[in-house]
Amino acid sequence: MSASVPLGSPVASRRKPRGGRLTHALRRESRFVLFAAATLIAAFSPATYSRAVRQATAQAVCFSAWQALPGYALLSVLAGAVLTHIVAVSAATYGLSHLALEAVVRVYVVELLPLVAALFVALRSGLDLLDRLAAERARGSDFGTAALFRQQVVPGVVGNLLAVIVLTLASGLLVLATAYLVVYGVTPWGLADYTRLVGQVFDPVTAPTLLLKIFLFGGAVAVAPVAVVLDTPRRAASGSEMRVMARLLLLLVAIEGATLVLLHF
Repeated sequence: MSASVPLGSPVASRRKPRGGRLTHALRRESRFVLFAAATLIAAFSPATYSRAVRQATAQAVCFSAWQALPGYALLSVLAGAVLTHIVAVSAATYGLSHLALEAVVRVYVVELLPLVAALFVALRSGLDLLDRLAAERARGSDFGTAALFRQQVVPGVVGNLLAVIVLTLASGLLVLATAYLVVYGVTPWGLADYTRLVGQVFDPVTAPTLLLKIFLFGGAVAVAPVAVVLDTPRRAASGSEMRVMARLLLLLVAIEGATLVLLHF
């Protein structure tokens, strides 16, 4: 990250489009990718974190992850318990009880929880960050300067990234425990079969792929609002919510598709 303008920042690289719409779209997406890479590099660089930036980052993590964790975990557990009960009863009707827990773990924990956590953080914290940055842009703040970029952008990016990771992992562990209690009850006799099942689901391919997907979901949620608002003219920066959500949904679908390819090939 340079001393004056963050590498790949849309603020630094905005130019008038030349050529057709495809060329303009490719240039816009390349700006987004470069900005995302520069932002994540800055977020993981120890030199970024002055005392003020550390305090702002701690506040962002507290708001995005810690304050949201109890409510989100409770809703995830309740939904997991209901889903497990429905699947278990339905599977027992067709003589497929042995597949009920595996279906819940594979569908709900591996596929749905990361996506729901990403959308939850995007709607709760991502749009809040978008509004704050849009207000700063409307007042004439220049996020191309390194100091303002670190103080205003990096804390929100780190907070949203960690929020997706924390909410997904915490709710996933709680749902795994809840699914066991729904099917086996408060007894240790099913632990051997259940741990064997969980180990089969989270095999050496699925487990790292899931962690990679969670990190990429967090990165998309963290960077998309910032990139869109900084790549928007000041007069229109306050109306970027739809563009953020559209871009974010495309990113999440692309990440989900890529991870499915990794799992099956």
